[in-house]
Amino acid sequence: MSKTIILVHGRHFKPAESVLTKNWTEALRHGIQRDEPNAVEAFDAARIEMIYYGDVSNEYLSRVVRERYDENNDIEDRKLCLDELKTYRKSQFSERTYRRLPGASRWREGLADIFAGPLSILGLSDRAINMVAPDMAEYWDDATAFGSRVRAPMVRPLIEAFERNDEICVIAHSLGSLIAYDTFWKFSHMSEYRGSISPDLDFEGKVIDLWITIGSPLSDETVKRNLKGSGNTDIRRYPTNIRRWINFAAEDDFISHDEQLANDYEGMITLGPGRTSSGRLKKSRTKISDVRMYNLSVRGRTSNDAKSNPHHGTGYLISPQVAKAVAEWVS
Repeated sequence: MSKTIILVHGRHFKPAESVLTKNWTEALRHGIQRDEPNAVEAFDAARIEMIYYGDVSNEYLSRVVRERYDENNDIEDRKLCLDELKTYRKSQFSERTYRRLPGASRWREGLADIFAGPLSILGLSDRAINMVAPDMAEYWDDATAFGSRVRAPMVRPLIEAFERNDEICVIAHSLGSLIAYDTFWKFSHMSEYRGSISPDLDFEGKVIDLWITIGSPLSDETVKRNLKGSGNTDIRRYPTNIRRWINFAAEDDFISHDEQLANDYEGMITLGPGRTSSGRLKKSRTKISDVRMYNLSVRGRTSNDAKSNPHHGTGYLISPQVAKAVAEWVS
C-alpha cells in the first residue's frame, strides 16, 4: 500500500509554495536521515503534498497589518535557520541547548497560560487573538470566505489519496491544524465533498492513519469554541476519521501554550473512528498523545535581530521527536 504525507503550513506571511515545500521536506528528511537512516528510503518513496494557502493569507494580511512582507528576506532567513538546525546532533535538542539560544524566553507562553482562561470567560479572548494572530481570527469569521478559501486546497489531495487507498499521514502546523481538523470534520459528517472529484467514492471507512500537529492552538478555549461541530454533544461533535493523533508542543511556544491536548478531546477516543457517521460501532478507537519538546529555531539573522522562535515549523519538523514519529510510520 502506498503512503501519502500531506503537509499543512501555518499562519502569517509565507514564501512561494515551491520554496516552502522544499524547506519543510528538507527539514523532515534531514531529521530522519540523522536519527532513523533506515527509514530514509521509505520516506523518499512516499508521496508528499503541500497544502498551500499562503497566497490567500498573504493577501489578507497585507491589507490588515502594518508589517511589509519582504519575501526575499524571508526566504534567506528560512534558509539560514534550517542550515543552523542541521548542525545539531540528536542529543543537542535539549533544554540546555534551547536556553542558550538568543532571545529564548518563557514570558509569552506564561502569559498565555495565565490569561487564556479568564480572557475566554470574559469574552476578550477573541479580541486578543485578533491582535496577535488576525489571520486565525479571520479563519472562523463566518461573514467572510477566508475559511472556505484556505480549506479548499486540502480537499482534492485528500480525496485522491482516499481514492488510491493510500495510508495517509497529515502534518499540520499552527493555523493549519485548525484547517485540517475542520476538513476532517466535514469529511466525517457533511456531504459537500462527495462527488466533487470522484462521484462514486464513499468516504465511509476512509481514515487518516496518522495526524501530527505541531505548534497547534487546538487546546485553546476560544479555538475549541470555534471549531466545526463544537456545538454538538453527540457523534457529530468530533471528526470520526482519525486513527492516531500525536500533538507536539515546544517549550515556550505561546501558540500551543496548553501542551496537554489529549484531555481536551477525550470524546474522540470513544466516538471516532470507533463509530461510523451513522453511529455503528467499529473496533478501532482514536489514539491521542502529547509530546513535549524543544524547538531550536532562530529567526531574524538576516536583519541582525536573531531571536529564538519556538513556534517555527521547520524547527518542529527537524526535531528528533517528529522525525521518529514519521520514520516509524513510513517504515
